[in-house]
Amino acid sequence: MKTRVIVNPSAGANRGAERASGLEHRLTRLWPDLEWTESQSAAHLTDLARGAALAHYDRVVVAGGDGSVHAAASALVGTETVLSILPVGTGNDVATSVGVPGDLDQAFAILQQDHVRAIDVGRANDRIFCCVLGVGMDTPALRTINASRLRRGRLLYGWAALKTALSYRPQTVRIRWPGVEIARDVMQVTIANTPTYAGGMKIAPLAEVDDGLLDLAVYPRLSWAKMLGNLRAALGGGDEDSVVRAQYPWFELTSDEPLPVTLDGELTDLTTPLRVEVVPAALRVVGAPLRAERPVACAAA
Repeated sequence: MKTRVIVNPSAGANRGAERASGLEHRLTRLWPDLEWTESQSAAHLTDLARGAALAHYDRVVVAGGDGSVHAAASALVGTETVLSILPVGTGNDVATSVGVPGDLDQAFAILQQDHVRAIDVGRANDRIFCCVLGVGMDTPALRTINASRLRRGRLLYGWAALKTALSYRPQTVRIRWPGVEIARDVMQVTIANTPTYAGGMKIAPLAEVDDGLLDLAVYPRLSWAKMLGNLRAALGGGDEDSVVRAQYPWFELTSDEPLPVTLDGELTDLTTPLRVEVVPAALRVVGAPLRAERPVACAAA
C-alpha cells in the first residue's frame, strides 16, 4: 500500500514533528511502502497531498490539526486516495468527529483497523471546508489568537472570544435556505459539518459528518449577560435559547458590505456574498465504524 505521511511541524504549538516522530517506526511497519515528508506551509501541504493523489497513492496520512486536515482535504476531495489523521494539532475536531481519539496510541490503533468512511465536506463558493465556516467575530478573534504568544488551546480560544465579544460591532447578515429567509444583526454565523470546533467548542451538537446536511448557528446581538451565557454554552454548558439553528444541505449569506469568512479556524480572503453547500460523501477517511442507528436530524428556523 503506497502511503505518504505529511507532517505539519508547526501543528500543536510547533510540536507536530516531535509528536509524530514517535510513531514513524510503527507506521513504517504497518505500511512498508511509506514516504515520510514535512510540509513547509499550508499551500505546500496541499501540494504534497495533491501530488500523492495524482500519483495514485493509496493513502495520505496527515500529522496535524484541523488546519492541516483542511489543507490536505482541499486536494483529496473527489479522489480515491484515503485520508488518515494523526491528531497532533491544537484543534483536532475533524479527527474526533470520525472517531480518531487525541491519544496517539489510540489513534494508531484506529489506523491499524483501516476502516474507510466517506464523509461530507462543505463548499463555500469554490472553497472546501471539513469542520466549520464562520462569519463575524471569529475573524478578529483569530487575529488575536495568531498574534498571541500563548500556547493554542481552549483557554486561549475562550479568552480571545471573550475579548472580541466585548468590542465587536454586530453586522447585519441575511441568510437564506429552502423556504426561509432571515436578516439579523449578528455577532457570529457558523455553518458546521462537525459538532465541535476550536478544540471542542460545541458549536453544532447535532451535526454529523455523513448526514448530507450542514448545521447553521446564528448568534444575534445580545446583552452582555446573554452573550456570556452563549459563550459558556459553546464551551460545554449553559443556555443558548437565543441562537437560531437550522440543518439543510445549503445556505446563502449576503450582507450590505463584504464580510470576511473563516474556514476550519483559518483566516481566508473569502467574503460575503457566498453560497455554502454540502458535498456528500466527498472525502474518504479512516475512522471508527459508524453507529448502527442515530436520531433523524431535524430542520428548524
